[in-house]
This record gives sequence, structure tokens and C-alpha cells, in this order.
Amino acid sequence: MPSIEDWINDPLGIIQNIFDKQQNLESSNVKNYFTEKLKTKNALTWIPSLNDSSLHTLKPNSLVRFRCMVQDMFDPEFYLGSYEVKDIVTGQTTMKSGKYKDIAECGANQSIDLDSMNNKTMDRMTLYCVPVPGESNWVKTANTDMSKVKTKCYPSTSQTPMRCKRNRDNNETMETSPVDNSEDSCQGQPFSSVVGDTDIMEMDSIEIKRKQTNKSEPGSSKIPDLNFPLPSETGPACLVKVYDDVDSFKVNDVVEFVGVLSVDPSLAIFPGNGDGDHPLLGGVEESIEELHAHAPPPSLVPRLHAVLCNHRAHVNPLVPNTGTEEYSTVLENIQREVTTLREELLSILELSLLGDRLAAEYLLCNLVASVYGRADVMPLGKFGLNLSNCPSTPTYSQLLHHLISNLVTQTHLVHMSLDNMNKLPFSPHKDYTANRLCSGILQLACRTNLVLDETSLGAGQLDVQGVKNLAALGNLITWQKVEYDFNFHRQEFMADVSVLILSEGRSILPSDCLLPLQYSGAPDDLRTHFTQLDSRLTEDFLRRCRTYLGLARNLQYSMNDDIQKKIQDDFVDMRKDDPKNMTVDDFHSLLSLTRLLSLSDLKSSPTSEIWSRAKVLENSRKQRVSQLPTRERSA
Repeated sequence: MPSIEDWINDPLGIIQNIFDKQQNLESSNVKNYFTEKLKTKNALTWIPSLNDSSLHTLKPNSLVRFRCMVQDMFDPEFYLGSYEVKDIVTGQTTMKSGKYKDIAECGANQSIDLDSMNNKTMDRMTLYCVPVPGESNWVKTANTDMSKVKTKCYPSTSQTPMRCKRNRDNNETMETSPVDNSEDSCQGQPFSSVVGDTDIMEMDSIEIKRKQTNKSEPGSSKIPDLNFPLPSETGPACLVKVYDDVDSFKVNDVVEFVGVLSVDPSLAIFPGNGDGDHPLLGGVEESIEELHAHAPPPSLVPRLHAVLCNHRAHVNPLVPNTGTEEYSTVLENIQREVTTLREELLSILELSLLGDRLAAEYLLCNLVASVYGRADVMPLGKFGLNLSNCPSTPTYSQLLHHLISNLVTQTHLVHMSLDNMNKLPFSPHKDYTANRLCSGILQLACRTNLVLDETSLGAGQLDVQGVKNLAALGNLITWQKVEYDFNFHRQEFMADVSVLILSEGRSILPSDCLLPLQYSGAPDDLRTHFTQLDSRLTEDFLRRCRTYLGLARNLQYSMNDDIQKKIQDDFVDMRKDDPKNMTVDDFHSLLSLTRLLSLSDLKSSPTSEIWSRAKVLENSRKQRVSQLPTRERSA
């Protein structure tokens, strides 16, 4: 029986053995083999991860895993699925599998018979995958800590098999380590270390400059644009080749792939360097821009031939897969302490919101909200929250976002300054010259928490790009969709992004809920105010909160007949008492709040107590809104 070293360090040998036995390599056979190997508890952690390891420490052609988001999908490519190899000395011929590798290989004293009638051409799909945008540092750290094998895998020094074409004589590769200048880099640090207002503005300028200048010109020595949705993102990008169930993949899907790592230097050869037989050309005329986008240096963008694909509903490493015994155990443990834990978390949120308890309740609902379905075009479950009367300093949004990033799995803060709105690309668009989808800030994975700091928007005028960006944000909040620009047409991609808007007055953006903050006065030093949380945010408390929020977002929700009848009767009575104060929209908002309060209590169905609490909260919120100037009141 093959050992761990065989199936992890030499998966291609295992795959060739399967092919030799059947003379026909079905993807299901390979999938079944590796699935069986990973049935052992924690077996997945034995496989090195591209997310946690430097590329140069991983053995080429070994098994690795990669947690990522599908940023783009390239056209199918054709390859030799099986090919005939002839021994030059004996003349004996054998068949080799071409699956799960980029280049057809043969051993010493062998040659590939490209004219053999036994050769079989197949096709595979190529996905351009990037790290999950805005993934919190604690998620990355938790995944690294859960890895069972801590020793690094180094490149093999064994002889490389002869290839059917020569290698590039001078392959210049680059290992890059992008500098993280984003606000996300401060996750896990104390609040006293969070950057100040001046640093934030400088950071915005860096993001704009990086997004505008990081595109390499054909033939230049600049680092290729890795096309990350968030300009400050770091981590590896990867070209993932998939062989089966290609229709199950969509742009923006979060997937964990297990596959064969390929970093052959010859994959980065371009026309004009003396090699007209580049393996990616396939006899098809392609522009230099397209080749730069589709065949970047493998030392920068490795290739991964997927043998297993796990579509992820979430990336919370503390929440097991639903339906498992482990999930039930974790859920029961958190449910036992949910009352105390929820109260402790509300106390933390209350302090971060300058002592506003009502706002803390609504912010907690915003953190557990997610789209669970759609009725025609209307997304169900979204809860865009606009907190107005916020301190008019970017430091506050930075500190609040720092807290949120330590609780949820994916989050990003956008300072809505004029420069950012007018210059940063929010919606993705198609570049037909390079034949790729250029990313934008709103190309985000499901379950992302987006914080918009509208207090950064100063006096000035939005240009055409700024107006488009503002409209894109409005569509995301209202319809949970983002329009991708394909030049000749626009295509809508569904989203699941929970949006929190921080503003001074009522936001210029739409929202599901407007709530003005109430506090006696902003602290003289906001950073000092937030440092009160440092001693309370212990690692154990954060771990329980992260598990709690992850469970709340994944909990199935339904209503029994008794509570439905009570809610319907209450609605009729409230309409009789004050029809203007209980419209259909008001009732819909009340039902949404009831659902979110139930989930925050880790209850799959509302109770009479939760329904009553929702009515009290909404009445208190409406009283606050009624005290605003008429132009700022929400319907």
C-alpha cells in the first residue's frame, strides 16, 4: 500500500499507476483514490498549503492545497490526455497519462510519438484564483495552526525526467513579497497601534497608485498585475486546472482545491524569445497581452492541477461542516453559553459605539446577516445598516473596523474620499486585449462584511467614474448584485455582502436601516477610548465570539405555525392602531429584525419574547429617526 510520502510527494506516480491498470484515466478514479486517503481525521492538514507556505519550500509535482476565490475563468484548453512513448533502444511503446500535468514528459532513452493514432486529446478548464478577498488575519493564522505537519517540504534533488521540448536557457523568475500598507495589516494588534488620520490618507494614495501602476507592459520586467480585487491584498495567485464538474464553478466561488503543484519554468516562455513551440500556444494566434495574462511566470503564479475540489460555504475554521457530529457538538456547547456570550459581545460593541446600547444590538444583527434566498429580484436576509452621527474622523472608522475584523472572517474598509471614489475601480470589467476579467473592489466573496466610511467624503465633485462607483455601491446594498462591464453588455453577478455605512448625517447611499448614534460626546482621544477593549478581547473570548458568529450565520431559520399566527395578529392590530406607522415595508423590516435577533440567540425559530424584543427595538429606533431633520428621516 502506498505510504503518505507516495500519495502526497508523488501523486503523479500514483495517477500513472491507476492509468497503467485501466489504460483509461477517468477523473472519478483519481478522485475516489484521494478522497479515500483523506477520510482519515486531520488527513487534509498533512497536505502543505499554498496559503501558508512560501512557494520555494514546496516540492514540485507534489500534492498541495489552496483556499481561494475564483476571480476569472479562462477558455478551455486542449492537452494530450494520453500519449504514446517509444523506447529508442528497444522500440517498445507504452502509453502515458497526460492528465494533471502541464507538459508531456518521457524518461531517458524515450521519445513521444506525436503522430500516434493512440494519442488522445482532451480539454480542461483553467480558473484564475486569488486569496479570499479581505480574509481576516485570524482566519489565516487559525488555518496555519491547524496544520498537522509543521516541517517544510523542500524541492526534490532527484533527476528531472526528459521532456519532449528543451527548457528555456535563461528563465528569469521572481519571488515577490508585496508590502501590505492596508488597514487590514493591523488585525490582531492592540488598538493603540492602529494608524491615524494622516496615515490613512497616505494609505489611500498608495492604494490608488498601486492599482494604477501595477499593470506590466508587454516585454517589461515589471511584476505582472496579479489582479487582486483589493489593491492591498497579499498572498499567492494560482492558475487552477480542473478536469471534471467544470460547470459547477462560478466567478467569486470560494473553493479549497487539492491538486498537483506545477512550477515548470518553461510555462512562462513567450513568443519572440526563440521558442515558437510554446505549450500554451497550441497553434492559435494570441496577443502578447493575453499571453502575459494567461501565462505569468510560474514562480509568481504557480499552476495547480485539481484532483479534489471543496466548495466552501464559509471560511470560518472554527465552524465544522454542517450535518457532522462535530458541528452538533460545537453548536450545543456555544448554545449553552449563548446568553452570557451575547451579552459580553454586546458590551464590547456598545463601548465601540461610544456607549450606545441600541446601536450595539443593530450592529450585532448586521454582523450575522446574510442573503439566504431571493424572491424574484429581491434578496432576502440582507441588512444594510447606516449608523449616522458618527465622529467625523477616519480614525473612528479605522478603529471600529479593526474590532470587526477580529470577529468576522472577511471584511474590508473603504474610505469614501473623493480620490478613492473617482479613481479606484469598484466594478470589474473585461479586458478583451488581454482576454481577462479585471477585478474591482466589489468583486467579493459571499459572507464579506464591507464597511463604508462616508465621513471621509469631503467637498468636491464626483467625476464620471465616481458616479459609477456610487451607483455600484447602491446596487450592491439594495439588490445585492454587482454589474460587470463587458464593454458590449453588462452582466449582473449576485452577491452576499453585509454593508455597514458610517456617516455624519443620513448617508447618500441607500440602506435597510438608519440609526443615528446617541452619545454624550466623542472622547478626546478615540484611540485611548478603544484601548479599553484590549484587556477584554482575550484570545479565548475572541475564539468563542468567532465561533458564535459563524454558527449564527450558518443556522437554518424557519417559523412554526403558532408564532406565525401571533405575528399576523399583531400586524393586524398595529395597522388598526396606527396605519401610517406600520406599513408593509415596516412589517418586512420588523420580520427581518426578528430573524436576525433569533439567529443572534442561536435559535432556528423565533419565540414570542424575541418578537416582542424586536418591536421594542424598532420603536426605539423610529423615535430616534423622528427627531432628525425632515430631510434626513428614512421611510
